[in-house]
Amino acid sequence: MGKRWIRMRWMPYWIVPCLLVLSGPSSWAAEAAGTVLEARAETGLEGELESLVFEAEQPRANVLWVPSEHGVLPQERRLAERLADKGLTVTLPNLFESFFLPATTSSLERIPPSVIAEEIQRLKAQGLPLIVISANQGAALAVKALVEAMQTPQSDIAVVLLNPNLYVETPQAGQKAHYWPSVSRLDAPVYVIQAELSPWRWHLPELQETLGASGSDVFLRLMPEVRDRYYFRPDALAVENAQAKTLLQDVLSAIHTLIPYMDATRQTASESNQTVETDKTTRSDVAAKPGSVGLQPYTGPQNRPLQLVDMAGTTHNLKDYRGQVLLLNFWASWCPPCVHEIPSMTRLKTALKGQPFEILAANLAEEKPQIESFLTDHPVNFPILLDPKGSAVQAWRVFAYPSTYVIDKKGTIRYALFGGHEWDDPATLQQIEALIREK
Repeated sequence: MGKRWIRMRWMPYWIVPCLLVLSGPSSWAAEAAGTVLEARAETGLEGELESLVFEAEQPRANVLWVPSEHGVLPQERRLAERLADKGLTVTLPNLFESFFLPATTSSLERIPPSVIAEEIQRLKAQGLPLIVISANQGAALAVKALVEAMQTPQSDIAVVLLNPNLYVETPQAGQKAHYWPSVSRLDAPVYVIQAELSPWRWHLPELQETLGASGSDVFLRLMPEVRDRYYFRPDALAVENAQAKTLLQDVLSAIHTLIPYMDATRQTASESNQTVETDKTTRSDVAAKPGSVGLQPYTGPQNRPLQLVDMAGTTHNLKDYRGQVLLLNFWASWCPPCVHEIPSMTRLKTALKGQPFEILAANLAEEKPQIESFLTDHPVNFPILLDPKGSAVQAWRVFAYPSTYVIDKKGTIRYALFGGHEWDDPATLQQIEALIREK
């Protein structure tokens, strides 16, 4: 297995046909090439696209690993080396350092899909099958690039997505999630590996349907007892470390599943009846960000059902809480922001003792003994509800943990937010007390 760097010039307003090949870690050698990258003026990007290439001795296929918002990870480099040993040449574009950007979500959103689309076309020109792999929010960039690169009929292309985030933005609690239009335009064999301990796992059927809208063959695999980003989490659990060790086999298994579907000639679906893809930061309907002072008004659908059993076996129906202000929280013990905010919820309940106020905390499908163990270390003074089949998560459109709703005495959802919150801060306490005073 050999390793080299390739560098391609990328400058706004003009085209520079340049390819440099690194023959060693400390020297660059210029080499003419037909690969051309053209920047969009509006991005303001300037730099040279650098890619680390792990070469197989006798390559059977190319792999293009599109980085996520976390950048090129050491774990992914090691996996690339092992894939090269299995006969797959892996290209890892270093998107952030190439364009002098920090590894963040906002930086990833500045990268035009054409950067990756050109890489797809360059690798396809080598005459080998191509597998595009990406994770988290990098999956959106990969899908957009594939849609751009497959404007003409293509074959021998497949996609593996790890815990993909293909939403335009994480919706506020209770709001409908919108996928990037490219998701429904893609026509390719797709294999999705999704962590079980994630609210996204409950929305996999919708993801499968959206990905398959234009003919994609979509396969799903749920990784048990692990969280999103399980293979590179700094706070990884023992089960996540164990699962991370099988990532090579998991990726190879995904590729093996897709091989029979790669022979078909496919092409990007027409843009007709598709919404134009826009930068989410320019959307007029973007709600307030998590962490904003106080609670944010809820504007989504009302009359959502809720009937769950608590730890003691008592059934709780939302209708039974008419006449009280209710804080409905969706949480899990493996979710750090959830754990962080629970003490403030306990303090809030204490502060409002004797008033028409209650908290219900619906747990995300964890086993009862696991919840009991958690509550031993983190005691609460409100009911914990069990949602073993994720029915409430789906009905209440929970896409992030924690997600919380504040419901008034008439049963109307008044506020909602996702992300951790200090529930006994003065601004929040005033808003809830105002609801309690309402007739």
